[in-house]
Parts: sequence; C-alpha cells; structure tokens
Amino acid sequence: MTLDLTGQHTLVTGGASGIGATVARRFASLGAHVIVTDLNDDAGAAVAAEIDGEYHHLDVSSSAEWEALIAPHGALDIVFLNAGVSTRLPGHEPSDEPLSEVTDAAYRRIMGANVDGVVFGARAVLPKMIERGSGHIVMTASMAGLGAIPFDPIYGLTKHAVVGFAKSLGQLVGPRGVCASAICPGFADTNIVSADMKAMLDLMNVPMMSPERVADTVITAIEANRPGSVWAVWGDLPIEQYEPTPAFNGLITRP
Repeated sequence: MTLDLTGQHTLVTGGASGIGATVARRFASLGAHVIVTDLNDDAGAAVAAEIDGEYHHLDVSSSAEWEALIAPHGALDIVFLNAGVSTRLPGHEPSDEPLSEVTDAAYRRIMGANVDGVVFGARAVLPKMIERGSGHIVMTASMAGLGAIPFDPIYGLTKHAVVGFAKSLGQLVGPRGVCASAICPGFADTNIVSADMKAMLDLMNVPMMSPERVADTVITAIEANRPGSVWAVWGDLPIEQYEPTPAFNGLITRP
C-alpha cells in the first residue's frame, strides 16, 4: 500500500540537493506540502518551486533561526532532519587531514551541522507535535554511525550521536504520540562525497547508492512508525531495522 501524505505538512533540511531534494520530491509526489530549507538559496528555491512547496533559508546550527522558522507554522506532520557535512572540505584527499590537523573551525562546522542541527531542529518542532499528539521526526545518520569510519572519525562521532539521539528521543516522546527515528544509509551518490572519495570507494569495492534508494528508506521508517527505530540500507541489500543489542533496550527507562 502506497503511503498517502495528502494534506500533510512536511519539512526537509538540506533540501537543495542530493538526499534532501530527492526526499522533498518524494514527499510532494505522495501529496504533502513541503517546506524546503537550505543555505543554498538558489538551488533550494528551485526545488521548492518544482514541487509547489515553499523555501526558507536556514542555518540548522542556529537555534534562533530554527525558532524563527517554526514559530509561524502549526504542528508539522513529518520533519526530515537531513542537512549535514563531512569534516573535509571539497578537494581534500581522504588522507590529507589526520585528526591532529582538523582545525577548531572545521570541528565546529561539522558539529554544528550534524549534531546541533538535529538537536535544535527536534527541539523546535517537538512542542507543537506533542501538544497535538502526533508527528514523526526522521534524522539522517549514516552507516558511519553504526561502525567505524577511520578516514573521518569526527564524522563518525557525529553520526553515532544522531543514532543515540534518535533512539533515546524516540523512547521519550513515543508515549506522547510522536515518533523519532533515524536512517543509516551507506554511501550515496551526492555532493557530500567528493570525486576523490568516490574513486577511493570504488577501489575498495564499496557500493554507491542512489538518493532514491535513501528516500525509500525514509518512507520505510515513516510507514513503520516505530519510536526510536534505526533503519540501515547498504547498496542493494534489503532495508532493515538495525538492532544490534536488543537485550540492552529498556534497561534505562523513565520512572
């Protein structure tokens, strides 16, 4: 059965290109009104115009910008917190920057986009969702949040943080009718993966996925509606809920 989002209000961060733009188009094709946000105003506005949505400039690392964006809107039905960056700037070889050479500015940049952007976004949209008693927040983590990524350990740090946040937040707000979940795709063919990185992955026989495959994973997470769930997808393998140690779930619960 095809997911029907007719009449639902959705928001996508990092919606100007790649996974974000693909998911925005998918939401619109299923009947949703889509708010597209990004720092790239020209590309973001073009995506919004294409799908008859609306565009807003948003620095996800700014809590003030989040509050200003959400204040005039009612409760959103689905929020896809997708915006993110890698530690390395475009054109840098994977081996160019050992940890000791990562500047404070580069560290703050990735933490701001990948961690603050998710926390601030969830914090901004949750009150109205909880008041209404429904809503779904889907966060883009990565397979780097489930295992090791030795050529970019700080990126791995941020994506492990997103996985932990989604699992914990899901258990917190699930009883109030709101779902929080995360997707963990492998490497997708988007502009976050540089040409040098793609060449290295090809030598390692690491499969690249299309953004459409990642959009399928987002839809799977929404359809499942399981608070705190994490969904993994790698290449052509089936989309599966990732649960490495179910015995530990529920050891720490709210009183």
